[in-house]
Amino acid sequence: MSTDYNKRFILFSKPFVDAIKDTFKVMMDTEITIHSPKIKNENKTHGDIAALIGMNGLYIQDDEEHDFKGLLVIAWSMETYLKISSKMLMEEFSEYSEEISDTGAEISNIVMGNAKKILATNSYKIDMATPSTIKGQNLEIKYPPKTKVIETVISSDLGEFVMEICYQEI
Repeated sequence: MSTDYNKRFILFSKPFVDAIKDTFKVMMDTEITIHSPKIKNENKTHGDIAALIGMNGLYIQDDEEHDFKGLLVIAWSMETYLKISSKMLMEEFSEYSEEISDTGAEISNIVMGNAKKILATNSYKIDMATPSTIKGQNLEIKYPPKTKVIETVISSDLGEFVMEICYQEI
């Protein structure tokens, strides 16, 4: 990977970190701690529930448009997901139900929307897909081939979870 690509990926990733911090502060009155990101080399995500939202678009550099695509994944253990859902919806949930099945998708949608606004000021134009939530053990994410995935562990008083950002210039 070129140095320019790595710089763009860092520029691209930072707004997602800022957006997830803001989302948890505003929506759940919860401070989160972001741990050092690392490159992920497998398709399995951590946790029992994952929210996914795809994106594509372009960035402008030196008056030229360049296409990219990406994926945002936020994954939680069931215990953490229940606590986050309870805090966000201001109602106690002790088991997974249809009522909280879209909580993860809503969180990922808010994070993506806020990151998209920030990235627009950095010459990115993003179209985002409809978010979805998947549930199960050993969840496997189908990242686009030849993409770089950054995984960041996040902790809070509600529990630990993971944010993954996938980015590929096409």
